[in-house]
Amino acid sequence: MSTFNENQFDDPEANRELSQSSGVDHDSDDGERQPLIGSIPPKEEGWIAPRHFVWIELAIMSNVFLYGFDGTITASTYAVISSEFDATNTASWLTTSYLITSTAFQPLYGRVSDIFGRRICFFISTITFALGCLGCGVANDIVLLNCTRALAGFGGGGLMTMATIVNSDMIPFRRRGMYQAMQNGIFGFGAICGASFGGSIADTIGWRWCFLLQVPVSVIALFFGYIVIKNQRDNLGGISNLKETWRIVDFSGSLLLVVAISIQLVGLSLGGNELPWSSLWVIMSLVGSVLLFGLFLRVEAKTTAIPVIPLRMLKGRLPIFIQLANVCAGISAYAYLFLLPLFFQIVLLDSATTAGARLAIPSLATPIGGLIAGIVMSRWGKLITLIRIGAIFMVLGNALVTSLNFVDANWKYYVYIFPANLGQGIIYPGILFTSLATFEHADHAVSSSTVYLIRSLGTVWGVSVTSAIVQTTLTIRLPSVLGDIPDKWRVIDSIRHSAETLRDLPLDIQLKARMVYYDGLRYSFAASTGFALIAFCAAMCANGRGLRKTTG
Repeated sequence: MSTFNENQFDDPEANRELSQSSGVDHDSDDGERQPLIGSIPPKEEGWIAPRHFVWIELAIMSNVFLYGFDGTITASTYAVISSEFDATNTASWLTTSYLITSTAFQPLYGRVSDIFGRRICFFISTITFALGCLGCGVANDIVLLNCTRALAGFGGGGLMTMATIVNSDMIPFRRRGMYQAMQNGIFGFGAICGASFGGSIADTIGWRWCFLLQVPVSVIALFFGYIVIKNQRDNLGGISNLKETWRIVDFSGSLLLVVAISIQLVGLSLGGNELPWSSLWVIMSLVGSVLLFGLFLRVEAKTTAIPVIPLRMLKGRLPIFIQLANVCAGISAYAYLFLLPLFFQIVLLDSATTAGARLAIPSLATPIGGLIAGIVMSRWGKLITLIRIGAIFMVLGNALVTSLNFVDANWKYYVYIFPANLGQGIIYPGILFTSLATFEHADHAVSSSTVYLIRSLGTVWGVSVTSAIVQTTLTIRLPSVLGDIPDKWRVIDSIRHSAETLRDLPLDIQLKARMVYYDGLRYSFAASTGFALIAFCAAMCANGRGLRKTTG
């Protein structure tokens, strides 16, 4: 059974229910208990930072910086990139190709690092991310660009995950609040830099440098990591060949997850865009993805290997509602981040530089929220309260942006975009540490990667669904709004494929097209608000009505 410090949660009864649903079972298929790397937690009393602690933090925090930087620099430039390749209607794939591989392989970093060590997984994530960024910088067509973004995602999935796991090995749980706040702050700083400079880089020396400039930082992280990051004392051992590795690690489940997500995104991308939603291909893609997700869960339940997602981590009232809040927060947060630059560059006709500068405001809010969460966790615990407060801010922020008019007061574009990311900075650490407190220290690696996996699934769905809403709105509304203008279908196709086309249209046609875009974006922001509201309701239900009555 897990042991808990009661101030980690707001409700002692919730702790009791949680401990009853979180039994630990590391049995292999031959019935023998196998120790995991990091299964010995660092001691709380008299803790002293390990040797080379500062250099270890420098190595892993460099990767955390890149994780934040890459997310917003892509968000602030994808309209420019996709317009250059005449692919604005499929611009979401610049984000989702990264998210597919990041999401699918993220949980493997936890389990594989348990078996083979933190060091090799740190190297794999850093090197593949750097190679992916290098490939993006030299790609000469949209297909190659999306493929190299997928390679970067394979490594990117481990950047934040490995940082959390390495810190979990070194730092006692009760001391980790402020270190997690620092990690969130570095992530936020990277996001601010990406948002602030991404548009400027794209407008001056070219968008390719947005990716190429990340390679030297990865090299620095790799250099310091090679010197100071070591494996833990205990490991599974005895793995002599590839067959044995496949038996122990659930690669079959990972493959099913990749295929399920990919097929689903194909359906969401084609539906209402290249094909009508009633198309057999779209229906088959969406239905097939559901069946594959079901098969994935069955494999996870039956596998004798170490599963991608141990289903025992999703049992019990509290874990279920916390992970529901997690996935909905991911949907809302990334949909919001994906839509904002499109709103700025199409509705407000901002340049990439100006749109990127505007993104610095919500990016600044994220580390502020993380700092607040770190202080609260370190001094008072109150994890579930943090989740609820973060969700409230996300609902408020998304609702405020949804309420923006086509032409509105200039100050609103700065003030209204702040609360959603403040809430994101608060809710994410709360969810992570609630999940970590659920299980023994030996499970912290896979618990961390599971949290990131479920959140990443949300981000994939958020980008895909909101992109589908915008493209469907354009497909339905543009033909009727533009009327009988000359060469109408070519103009519509150009508008959907390139955001830059809008600037060259006659003013009356441009205004009509921007209004349609505005409606599609507003519907998407409304959907994002709805998912944030679900996250808040899930957080409120985490303890259950009966538990509240029991505790008075």
